[in-house]
Amino acid sequence: MKRIFLTAALIINAILSNCQTASTVHHLLNVNINPETSEVFVTDTISGLFTDNLVFRLNKAFKVGSKSPGISVKLVSDSSKAGDIGMDRESENDGVVLSKWKISGKANSIVISYWGKLDAEIEQSKENYQRGFSQSPGIISEKGVYLAGSTWWVPVFENSLMSFKLTTILPKDWKNVSQGERTLDRVFDGKHIDTWVCNSPQEEVFLIAAAFNEYSYDMNSGVKAMAFLRTPDEGLANKYLEVTEQYMDMYQGMIGDYPYSKFALVENFWETGYGMPSFTLLGEKIIRFPFILHSSYPHELLHNWWGNSVYVDFDSGNWCEGLTAFMADHLIKEQRGAGEEYRRSTLQKFSNMVNTENDFPLSKFLSRHDGASEAIGYGKSLMMWQMLRRKIGDDKFVEGLALFYNNNKFKSASFDDIRIAMEEVSGISLKQFFAQWVNRTGAPELAIIDLKYSQAKENYDIVLTLGQVQKAGAFTIDLPVSVLTAKGLESFVLTMDNKQQVFNFSVNAKPLKLAVDPQYDVFRILNPAEVPATLSKIWASGNNVFVLPASADKAKAELYKKFAQQWKDTDNDNFTIVYDNEINDFPEDRTVWVLGFDNKFAPMFNSGIARFNSALKPDS
Repeated sequence: MKRIFLTAALIINAILSNCQTASTVHHLLNVNINPETSEVFVTDTISGLFTDNLVFRLNKAFKVGSKSPGISVKLVSDSSKAGDIGMDRESENDGVVLSKWKISGKANSIVISYWGKLDAEIEQSKENYQRGFSQSPGIISEKGVYLAGSTWWVPVFENSLMSFKLTTILPKDWKNVSQGERTLDRVFDGKHIDTWVCNSPQEEVFLIAAAFNEYSYDMNSGVKAMAFLRTPDEGLANKYLEVTEQYMDMYQGMIGDYPYSKFALVENFWETGYGMPSFTLLGEKIIRFPFILHSSYPHELLHNWWGNSVYVDFDSGNWCEGLTAFMADHLIKEQRGAGEEYRRSTLQKFSNMVNTENDFPLSKFLSRHDGASEAIGYGKSLMMWQMLRRKIGDDKFVEGLALFYNNNKFKSASFDDIRIAMEEVSGISLKQFFAQWVNRTGAPELAIIDLKYSQAKENYDIVLTLGQVQKAGAFTIDLPVSVLTAKGLESFVLTMDNKQQVFNFSVNAKPLKLAVDPQYDVFRILNPAEVPATLSKIWASGNNVFVLPASADKAKAELYKKFAQQWKDTDNDNFTIVYDNEINDFPEDRTVWVLGFDNKFAPMFNSGIARFNSALKPDS
C-alpha cells in the first residue's frame, strides 16, 4: 500500500512540474514596415491561449485594436517600465515604456492589430564598460530595422514562450532575417515579401531588415549556412560560410544536433556582437577583423545550444556565458596550444578587476556591464567548468553536456540542472562543488608556506605545506602539483580544504623544482610574481600617481605632461601628477607610473625586472 502511495505521489509531482513549464503561444504575424517614416503595421493571429481572461504587454508606442468578433482588448495600464528579455539582457533600463492590455472573450484564436512608430536612438551604453558597442531597444530607419524582445513589439504573455510565422512586407531591395526557416522570398507588386517560420519555443521574436546581399551554402549536416551583408563581398561571405561548417561539425559532435535549420551571419548598421537563435548580428567593422572568425563567431554559433535553445533561468544565475566562453574562446585557444595562457589571462582579469566591494556570486550574474562583472560571469564561470572537467574527466564532461542539452532543450535551465546531468554521468556527488563556486564570492589565494624533501631508499619524500592566505575561510580545491626531478616530470593532485595544510608524497628521483597549479587550472587569485603589470590592473587600482622627470628637455616634458593629463581627464579623482624632484619615495598605497628614462626613478625598474631576465632600454 505504501509503495502505491509513493508512486501516486511521484505522478502528481510530475504533473505539477509539467504545469509549471512555460506554455507556448503561437503568433501568426503579418508585418508591413515603412523605413522612411519608421512606422510598422502588424496583424497578429494568436493561438495556444488557455483562458478567457488574458493579459499581455506591448510597447506603449503602439495603438491596439481587436479584429475578432466577441473579443475585446482593453487598456489596463500604460506606464510600466520594460525590462529586457531573452539571452542578452541589459542591466540598465532602455527607456521603453509598456502598455498592459486585457483580452476578454472566448475563441480558439484571436486576431489583434497594432501600429506605431519605432525610432529609439542608437546610444552608447550608460554603464562604465566601454567595449565600443552601442545599443537600441528597437529602431526602424532607412539604414535598417532592428526589432527584438527589448522592443516589446510582439505581445508578451506572462510565463509563456512563443512560436511564430512571420511574414514581412518591405521595400523591393530589402530582406528580413529572423529565427527559424525561410519559406517565402519573393518580390511582388514592387515590394519584397518574405516569411520565416519557427515552431520551436522562443523567448522573443527578431526582425532584422536592410538592403542585404545574400549568400548561402548547404552544409553536409543538412543545415544551411547563410550570410547577409550590407555591401557585396563574396570573399568575406565565403570565409564565414566555410568556418560555419567547421565549428558546426565540432559542436554537433560534442553536444548534439544543431537545433535550427540555418545559421546566418548578419551585418548590422551599427557595431554589435549579438547571438540570436539561428543567426548572429555583428557590426560592419567587427566582421572584417580576421580574428573574429575563430573567436567571437564560433562563440555566437555555440550560443545556439547554450542560451538560444537551452534557455537561462536567470533567477538562479546566468550559466551560459561562462560555459560558452569555455567551449568556444578557451577551447579554440587550447586547440592551438594557448589554453594555459588564456586561463592565466582570465585569472589575471579577475585578480585585477574584482574586489570585496564589487564581487558577487555566479548565482547573481545576469550579464556583463563592466570589467568586474565580465571577470565573474565569464571568467570565474569559465574556470569553474575547467575545474569540473578535470574533476570528472574529459569524456564524462562532454557526456554530461550532451545529457544536459538533451534534457533541457527549449526549456529554462539552471546551474543545478547542469549539476544533475554531470552527477548522472560521473556517479560523483557535486553538490559541494557547485554550492562553493556558484553561491560563494571570493577566490582562494595560495602560498607555499614550507617545502622540504629527504631521501628514503630509492624514493624522495616531499613535505609540502600550503596555505590559503585570503581573509575568507578555506575553499575546497583539487590542486595540480608538478615536480621536476632528475629523471623527469611527476604530477599529483592534492585536495586542500583547510587554511593551512601539510601534504606528504614521494617522487622517484631527486626533486629539482616544484610548481603548484603550473597550468592555471584552478580558479584563484594570482600571485603578483606570476603576471606582469597591466593597464587593467593599473586602472582597477583606483589610485594612481604619475611621476614626471623634472630634468626632461622641453619637447619631452610637454609630451609626458600631455600623456599624463589625458589619463587624468578621463577620471580626475583617480590620477595625480607630480615631478620626480618633488618626492623621495613612492607612496605605498598608490599605483605609480614612472615616465621617461631621464626620470630619477627609472633605474629602479630595471633592477626590479632583472629577475625576469628582462630590461627596459630607450629603444624598447
